[in-house]
Amino acid sequence: MRLTLQIANQRLMLLVLSLVLFAVGGSFATAQSAPSSGDERQRIIEALQAGGHILLVRHERTEVPSRRDDYTRAPDDCTAQRNLSIAGGAGAKETGLSLRVLEIPIGRVITSPMCRSAETARYMFGVDYESDVRLMHHDPDGERTLDVAEQEVRVLLAEIAPGLPDTNIALVSHGGNIFRVSGLRLTEGEIGILRLDEDGAVTALGQITGSDLGFAARLALERAD
Repeated sequence: MRLTLQIANQRLMLLVLSLVLFAVGGSFATAQSAPSSGDERQRIIEALQAGGHILLVRHERTEVPSRRDDYTRAPDDCTAQRNLSIAGGAGAKETGLSLRVLEIPIGRVITSPMCRSAETARYMFGVDYESDVRLMHHDPDGERTLDVAEQEVRVLLAEIAPGLPDTNIALVSHGGNIFRVSGLRLTEGEIGILRLDEDGAVTALGQITGSDLGFAARLALERAD
């Protein structure tokens, strides 16, 4: 009788564990962006190759666990904020290489001064980038609310409108700011593609991951062999 109860309890524990893992796995799945279809990926890449667009880049993957951002410190003080992980740095380099293989022109790079964004810009595009506080993360406990951060990004977009012909502009920023101005929910390291009108109004054309770009770059290299 005791053995039967032990077996029943073990089966119940396994069932509960399976349900928990299924629920956690489901939550992770919904948090990730769905991979681009082949046609969608190719459409975005061809648009970028033609130039005249904005690459709205969310900084690459960050440390887990990590310290909280201290907004009382300078935005480039890397000891007072969440920083890129080793995987994030490598991912930014790989995405940058894929962009070059695919011959996607980048004529200007502007980044948030926060370390995770500036490092993403450096690894992805090289050292020739500009820093602009208007792309900085909002301060949840201070005067720089998400509304303020959104407005500052919109002012910047109006200044650079309508973009550059025959090349693209990359803006490296943070998830909340990006969502507010584009409606795109990007995972860390993901890129949103915008068309910028003369008055600074934006049209979101889609989003693409570093893995999508890497897959397309490998195909391009295979065709070149």
